[in-house]
Amino acid sequence: MQTELEALLALQSDDVVIHGLEMRLAALEPRVRELDARRTRLSESITRSGTAVEAEEKKQAWLRDKLAEHKQLIEHNQAAMDHVKTLKQATAAAAQMEQAKMIVAADESDLLALNRRLDDVRSSLAAQRTELATVEAALEAARAEVATEKAEIEAEMVTARAKRTGTAKAVPAVLLGKYDRIRGGKKRTEVVFAMRGMSCGNCDTNIPMQRRHVMTSTAAIELCEACGVLMYFTPGE
Repeated sequence: MQTELEALLALQSDDVVIHGLEMRLAALEPRVRELDARRTRLSESITRSGTAVEAEEKKQAWLRDKLAEHKQLIEHNQAAMDHVKTLKQATAAAAQMEQAKMIVAADESDLLALNRRLDDVRSSLAAQRTELATVEAALEAARAEVATEKAEIEAEMVTARAKRTGTAKAVPAVLLGKYDRIRGGKKRTEVVFAMRGMSCGNCDTNIPMQRRHVMTSTAAIELCEACGVLMYFTPGE
């Protein structure tokens, strides 16, 4: 006939199996969550890069218009120089021409720098979009894998919990209630420990001789007053 201790240890063994399944389930979500967070970061980065491209393109268009205007000014000054009558007029026209050329040179330099910057932003945006497509494909695959694994683990969990229900019936109600309270309160996987010599098998607290005598003579399962777990004496210890 199965003893109380054997029934309790069998129950704890079932709970260890269930705990392992719960940990496997809990480990599934971070795989998807990490990829999902990465996708969100990339989407936000793409939005920022797209906004930056639009802003740079507007600047580019404005600079091109500005450059065209200044080139037209040079042409106008060139035409004016062809009709000057005096040295003073020629000097003034030449000065205006030189100033216009300096402005055009500055515009061309600004436009060249902006074009390079715009190329960099566009390249970055293209790379981000490629990476996002890769992440989305990986996320879809991960979700499919997780769904399959989750279904398998949940099926194992149903079987394990059914077994645990059957095992619990062999444990006396008072002992089962005490076991469940300790396990739930301490949120431990295991709460039943064999004594190590004269001490608790969990915290090594020395057990008074009178209590040890009761445990060895009656096979009683006692509560450790120090750490709160259930203790039992193993013959031969």
